[in-house]
Amino acid sequence: MQQLHTNQPPGITDYEDLAVLAGRVRRGERRALAKALSLLESTRVSDKPRQHTLLSMLAIPSAPTMRIGITGAAGAGKSTLIEALGLHVASNGHRVAVLATDPAAPSSGGSILGDKLRMTALANHPNAFIRPSSNRGRGDALDSHVRERIITCEAAGYNVVVVETVGAGQADTAIADAVDLVILATLPNAGDDIQALKRGVMEYADIVVVTKADLDRAAARRAVQQIRSGRALLRNRDVDWHVRVLATSSATGEGITELWLLCQEFFAEGRRPMIEARRRQQRMRWFDESLHSELIALLRQRASAHLDRIADAVAEGAILPPVAAATIVNHLETQ
Repeated sequence: MQQLHTNQPPGITDYEDLAVLAGRVRRGERRALAKALSLLESTRVSDKPRQHTLLSMLAIPSAPTMRIGITGAAGAGKSTLIEALGLHVASNGHRVAVLATDPAAPSSGGSILGDKLRMTALANHPNAFIRPSSNRGRGDALDSHVRERIITCEAAGYNVVVVETVGAGQADTAIADAVDLVILATLPNAGDDIQALKRGVMEYADIVVVTKADLDRAAARRAVQQIRSGRALLRNRDVDWHVRVLATSSATGEGITELWLLCQEFFAEGRRPMIEARRRQQRMRWFDESLHSELIALLRQRASAHLDRIADAVAEGAILPPVAAATIVNHLETQ
């Protein structure tokens, strides 16, 4: 059988093979899901046509799903929270996929991808699937293919998809462009009520969870009250949803059932129009990002030498970046 590309993952050759792979993913075969994710996570330019073909095969509307993002600073207990919540949800008959993001080392670009080791019990549950991935040195807290990964897991029958960010700061709001529900994990002594008022990820949170409440219950109660008071001064993202704040303990199970009940309330049938409105906005931002990426690639292909000269001039301070960008566009228009 003739291959479309010379450097392809084993077992994936042409359209028919991709159709077979998509069918296996839709039947819920774990190995097929892992193989599909590996292809979609590839950064090789030669894989793009097959990525687009496979994604189009998988992105067929299915039953309503829950896309949940869990973010927070490093050490806030995101992984243990996800395992406790995931086990609770999976044990209640839902199929849970966890898409974790680990930071890449700045020197080598490698990543430990240790989330399966931190979520051993969930990784072994028959209703759960965990897929760690590197953010490949991106400036935000997610990997560049998180949307494709979500669609693929949903196609495989996972109706609850949990996306975990790397240790995120206040400015890391990319999670809001990928999921329906944003859960912010914070520690009992992470900051006072003035800290809670700061803009950024707090403004995008739909639920705020004060983790590790068993270590200092008094501090956890104070944190919940402070965040509630602070959040009252910020605008809610949806008119029909006010941000909820609760304390949890992954070690004792405290608050986990309540957290899942809040998630179910967020995804109630009557809220589906609001959730779909978020997804429409997300698809448009994804389109803008993809178009920008494709145009940059086309620009480098058609005006590589001219682009390099202009870039060198920008680096030397001989031309300002906005002027340089306009110069390159004018060059393309005259070709």
